Amino acid sequence: MNPPDADVLTHEALLARVRPRPDAADKLRAQVRYPTDRYASAKGESALHGAILGSPHPHARILAIDTSAAVALPGVHAVVTAPDIPGRTHYGLRVIDRPILCADKVRCIGDPIAAVAADTLAIARAACALIRVEYALLPVVEDPELALAADAETLHEGGNLLHSVRHGWGELEAAMQAATHVVEDEYETARQMHGYLETEGGIVEPDGAGGLIVHFACQHPARDAEVIADMLRLPAGMVRVIGTPIGGSYGGKDELTIQPVAALLAWKSGRAVRLQLSRPESVDLGVKRHPFRIRMKSGCDAQGRLLFHMASLVADTGAYATHGPEILDAAQEHAVGPYAWPALAVEGRLAYTNNGIAGAFRGFGAVQTQFALERQISRLAEACGIDGLAFRRMNLVAPDASGPMGQVVAPFDGPRRVLDVLAEHPLWQQRRPRDEGRYRHGVGLALVHRSDGFGRGGPNAARIAIGLAPDGAIEIRCGFTEMGQNLIDTVRVLGARLLGCAESDLRAVLGDSARAPDSGSTAASRATAILWRGLGRHGAEWRKRLCALAAPPLGRMPDQLQAGEGGIRGADGALLLSYALLAASLGDALPELLISLEAEETPSDIAAAHYVFGACAALAEVRVDTWSGRAELTRMVIAAALGPVISPQGFLGQMEGGAMMGAGLALTEHLPTAGGRYLARNLDGYLMPTLMDAPRFEIIAVQGLPEGDEIGPRGAGEIGVNIAAPAVAEAIAAALAMPVRRLPVLPEHILDHLDMPEGAA
Repeated sequence: MNPPDADVLTHEALLARVRPRPDAADKLRAQVRYPTDRYASAKGESALHGAILGSPHPHARILAIDTSAAVALPGVHAVVTAPDIPGRTHYGLRVIDRPILCADKVRCIGDPIAAVAADTLAIARAACALIRVEYALLPVVEDPELALAADAETLHEGGNLLHSVRHGWGELEAAMQAATHVVEDEYETARQMHGYLETEGGIVEPDGAGGLIVHFACQHPARDAEVIADMLRLPAGMVRVIGTPIGGSYGGKDELTIQPVAALLAWKSGRAVRLQLSRPESVDLGVKRHPFRIRMKSGCDAQGRLLFHMASLVADTGAYATHGPEILDAAQEHAVGPYAWPALAVEGRLAYTNNGIAGAFRGFGAVQTQFALERQISRLAEACGIDGLAFRRMNLVAPDASGPMGQVVAPFDGPRRVLDVLAEHPLWQQRRPRDEGRYRHGVGLALVHRSDGFGRGGPNAARIAIGLAPDGAIEIRCGFTEMGQNLIDTVRVLGARLLGCAESDLRAVLGDSARAPDSGSTAASRATAILWRGLGRHGAEWRKRLCALAAPPLGRMPDQLQAGEGGIRGADGALLLSYALLAASLGDALPELLISLEAEETPSDIAAAHYVFGACAALAEVRVDTWSGRAELTRMVIAAALGPVISPQGFLGQMEGGAMMGAGLALTEHLPTAGGRYLARNLDGYLMPTLMDAPRFEIIAVQGLPEGDEIGPRGAGEIGVNIAAPAVAEAIAAALAMPVRRLPVLPEHILDHLDMPEGAA
């Protein structure tokens, strides 16, 4: 292993390496066209406007639908309902349960029943209002635990239990008997909203050859194209999906939402159709973070050695599965943490309810259990009289130990290394709760490890391509989409480093199902790692191919040439043939190297278990106003062991942005429901942190990897959320000696705590 202090980049060192994003200037000039900026087809023809008739009821049976008045309205070009779908009527991931248009039953507010394409949006909405739907209302299922009762009203055939998990090891009863300190409690996390700038939307147009072109905000163009082609009974390849750039996603656009409806309208009308959800529609129909109810019981001996851990999870997945099963899988895996538990029992259940739809969200199921677990760890440390950092370090699993489900994992010493960095930090050294009259200050510590990619059995394989374009640009073609994570810069940095050319020689071709191979979803913090592995393993092959193609026109042997900056160079480094001239000499026979990467999975036969993990530790400092109950995050130090930093700008953006999202989960963001309806449908009633709420950040990158590591960089896309939420919760607990049991920690929770008699908590 590398020494603990090797290759540590301070925040200042990272900032020194930052450079403007390649797409920054165009974005600042408003020259970047997001999918919902498009109002016309590629031919310049004005698009029709689409509108969706969604269900006004959270749970009802559909008895009849009458669209005749809508069809007759002047300006209407297409009205579609479920019988208009020629092919596959439902979609989903592991579970195919979500109707494109509801035919017999609605299960949440906004569930699509019909859709209209018209000359104007006003006409489309007026037509929707003319559609008559006869319903028979059904009981609303609101509580996930009650939903699992035997007599509960069921949303789907087969009942309301969507998924369940269970794993463990060791002699639990004996470990419980041996424990000196035991902590047992129940925790809750709230429903969080993604809050991206660009709501779900885009434009779908006929391609003139019997197929469709879909410009839509998404994270996996190839999969979306497949679903739409299946829906329309079109041959594969006749639907092209272009999904870059996106105005934010955070997982909320990983699954399809309204793309199939837009495609159906374009198919039926024969015209381009623009469809975009309003903010209230996006709140109703978009996915949210799963609310969790978590019970934990954990124990250690008198010296602070962990002995056992029990966790029971219940999550509310809403009306449809989407990523729900994978999220519960991740929750149970991360409920263990990077800690050594001699005895363990984790079980979880995922329930259908009528509370909207929960799905993929940055942090992906792990952040909920990490909050609860870190609370348990801190309370055990306190019971032992050991500081939280020393307690955590003492109880870490060995770098080459099995993973949290007992699976074989890639050796990794990140958890220990990030704790070593923070142990020396002044904020930790000088931590003391401070009472300044009205304000109280506290510093909290948290540690998380975070899986990369999808678990065993998931869609972990990927394909990317390297190609020489007619203009001489070396194109790196992949199906990943640019969502604001600075992927274009990552492509350029990695391409130049691993292909031997200049960054100016490169062009990123992203998110186009017709121009790039299927790389899998731009999710699970996997894009940078996939590019690293693909280009690293095949860069030499690409350079060799270019030299072989350049040899005949140059009259030299391939081994006398090298592919370098600007083109093909001789052994002395002199430029002999530019890439543009090489491309011109090849005509239509331009080279493309297709790279297929097999799934990077644990060899252990444990379903959904992960193979690769990164790690973060953080110190959060809060100031709590005892008059108002408001907690303010004032400072955050994050040490991230994620391997080599490829794009410092992207790395800092992901870590700081993720941390702000985690702080939102910890302090303000929650979207409650009543009767299956969200109690806020806009951002004026749902409070997200802004730049004004940002703390003083200090990000530290711990770059080194274990010797022989072939995995490369771990993803930075999610772990900022994972570490921030528990760290902020720990800081509030430290400032107020408050037993934080639920997120967010709202002012009323703090005031209630302050009003309690001492010792009553």
